[in-house]
Amino acid sequence: MHKLHIVRKRRKAGFRYYVYAWRGGPRIHTQDIDEPVIDTALLDKAAKARAQAANGWERTFDAIIDDYRHSPAFERLADSTKRDYRRWLDRISERFGACRIGAFEDRRMRKDIINWRNTWAHQPRSADKAAVTMATLLGWAVDQSDLSINVAARIPTLHRVNKADQIWERRHMRAMTRAPAHLRNALKMAGLTGLRLGDLVRLDWSQVGPTAIIVEQTRKRKSRAVIPILPETRKLLDKLEGREGPILRNSRGEPWTDSGLGSVFQKSKPAWFDRTIHDLRGTFATRLIMAGLTDDQAAYIMGWTAKRVGAIRARYVDEERVIISLAERLSA
Repeated sequence: MHKLHIVRKRRKAGFRYYVYAWRGGPRIHTQDIDEPVIDTALLDKAAKARAQAANGWERTFDAIIDDYRHSPAFERLADSTKRDYRRWLDRISERFGACRIGAFEDRRMRKDIINWRNTWAHQPRSADKAAVTMATLLGWAVDQSDLSINVAARIPTLHRVNKADQIWERRHMRAMTRAPAHLRNALKMAGLTGLRLGDLVRLDWSQVGPTAIIVEQTRKRKSRAVIPILPETRKLLDKLEGREGPILRNSRGEPWTDSGLGSVFQKSKPAWFDRTIHDLRGTFATRLIMAGLTDDQAAYIMGWTAKRVGAIRARYVDEERVIISLAERLSA
């Protein structure tokens, strides 16, 4: 005969108890603070659950997936994130949708999830997205009291990010000279302002002053960024049309979106290209250094640490100066 299975979970307001018809079976009761008393009502619920299981019926994981798709938590996501999540939720459904919900209370399910994630081991970013989406879904189910544990939490990532800042070198600049003019303008502005993609596409003429571009409420720092207008920046601004609304516009004359600019960039770059739009922030740091700013001054403008700017200086600026000096001496 199946015994009731009770799981206790610590919460800020005390303990919460989950009662299952049996270990790995459906949840039949949730209670806060005091441990549930096994009474006739609970035993009747357990008997009903066993009878339903015997007849082949039990709520499957697809129900969790469907509930999440229609939840406020999912609706709050950005449209681009929703599109990405829908694709991965479909893949989760294909692999795990028919599983009993109770199966995800068993920690051994973590291995099955990791094995499924490893299907994309040759594409580490995709593999990590699979694990993250599953962890998000299970975490939501825990918050909804459908599960008591998240067996996919903190699965180690496969993709290893190069933490060193990179810049666009001359070969990268040359590679984009044949890109559409509206894309080149956006890339030039990124390299001349150091703005993140989201702030870049929302850059407005009202933010341009006589000597600086002032951006309020940047995406991460939530403060004011004051970006000096370099001679090259002024030249680009003078070249662009219009003096109201968003500065950068796509081929249709409409303001860029994050995904739109990223998509056009991906289509326009050559196959070997090993830099991102974000790497143009490092390029802007080198412009500040070459303009004579100290590491502390450049760091203040970038919102970085002086140590991070110093690493850019040592890796790209000072190294290039040494090479140029050696070349001049050897050719003398």
